[in-house]
Amino acid sequence: MQFTPVWIVTLCVYLVSVLAIIFLAKLTEKPIDSYEFSFKRVFPFEALNHSKKPLAYKILLCIFVATSFAPIFNLLANKGQIENLEGLSAAICGIFGLAAICFAFLHCFDATHTTTHLVLFVLFICLTLLGNALAAAKGAAIYRTYKQHGENYYCSLAGGLICGVCALACVIISLNPKLKRWAVLEKADEGYVRPNVFILAFSEWLTFFFLVIGEVSYFLVLLIQ
Repeated sequence: MQFTPVWIVTLCVYLVSVLAIIFLAKLTEKPIDSYEFSFKRVFPFEALNHSKKPLAYKILLCIFVATSFAPIFNLLANKGQIENLEGLSAAICGIFGLAAICFAFLHCFDATHTTTHLVLFVLFICLTLLGNALAAAKGAAIYRTYKQHGENYYCSLAGGLICGVCALACVIISLNPKLKRWAVLEKADEGYVRPNVFILAFSEWLTFFFLVIGEVSYFLVLLIQ
């Protein structure tokens, strides 16, 4: 693949949408349940519900989901390279895109829809884990292929390693025993409150960050195919 105007614009829009989502998530209208916003204790759906710019937040989520398929957009923009859309590359792009969709839907179901919310979180972290694991394998395979021809493309190896670390991080998050008791509150003078680290909310944001890091790394890996 090669840098093209479509690729550059799409990747930039993707990164801008991510940064804007983070900014709007922190830009809450008022303290949530008497405490300030924190990624460690506030759910994504609460960030949306209390955002000063809820419409802009929703639009950015849609842009984030759409641009998660950026590698496919770039391939389609290069008519002469359409044959390079390999099965594994397409699968990884699709998996990352589905993970982004799950993150967007996590904003639609609050804690009163416990089962639906938990199912979405499980799908979200599993897809993020799978996408990063496959991207790591793809990066290693690209590096090995070029090395056999006497060329060292360390960018693909570095990108693959980053995706591998993100996949491992998702495994650690999913195996955290505290997730089994995510709804347990702490007793305080004013009653029961969330702990400083509300594990399910924090896990959702962490998975989002590892999705973004892994996906950007994979986008860069694809560039040297």
